[in-house]
Amino acid sequence: MIIEKNKFEIQGNTVLAPEESFRKRKYEDLEKSREQTKQSKRLKNMKKKKSVLINIFLGFVIGVAIIARYSMIYNYQNTTFKAKAEIEVLNKENDAFKVQLIKFKNISYIEEIATEKLHMVNPRISDIEYCNLSKNNLETNEISEVKISKNIINKIKSFMF
Repeated sequence: MIIEKNKFEIQGNTVLAPEESFRKRKYEDLEKSREQTKQSKRLKNMKKKKSVLINIFLGFVIGVAIIARYSMIYNYQNTTFKAKAEIEVLNKENDAFKVQLIKFKNISYIEEIATEKLHMVNPRISDIEYCNLSKNNLETNEISEVKISKNIINKIKSFMF
């Protein structure tokens, strides 16, 4: 039988100092497994915390978006309400102007205002002057001069070219 080198070598009393390498290895393996389980638990806890924080952040972002949208809707409603109120006021003013216009179309009302407030007098028959409106009394001589000058310029241009 061949014995490997130092495999069964006994040094000293084996009864008082039993071989502990097996126990140490078993203890070290146990410690490693405990450390690994602790690390795996930490990783799981970190992942859970991370997912919870992400969910909280997403909830916050969604809440801010919803609040922003509701504030925009509220502002749009507020502006439409103001616009409707302004339209109502303008319609009331328009109706008041229509009533005044109808009142001013009445000739007797115009005559009353002219005589009482403006102190005008009804014309007498001798004060009346008649104008012939069939002729164009408003025509000026300046327009005809411009036409003449344009005609002269046209003749000069045609002569030169």
